[in-house]
Amino acid sequence: MSQLLEATQAECQVLQRIESVLAEHEALSPYASDVDVSVYESTIVLEGTLPTAELQKQLIPSIRQAGVLWRIKNNVAVEATATKV
Repeated sequence: MSQLLEATQAECQVLQRIESVLAEHEALSPYASDVDVSVYESTIVLEGTLPTAELQKQLIPSIRQAGVLWRIKNNVAVEATATKV
């Protein structure tokens, strides 16, 4: 979820656009609530966890397709999965 508390109007619009993109993305939508989106010093900061590296790699291109050209820092981690021995 985005951090709108101390954001400017432009930042709020960008955060809402990103939330919308994540919620509508075919692969990412089930995990949209697991990704926190905030703005820090004119940089979009993504945090949270996703189940696969492929989903993590889809974040920035998906946000770019929505027309968000701001700097993006992707801090989203891939969940560690237990392997069967």
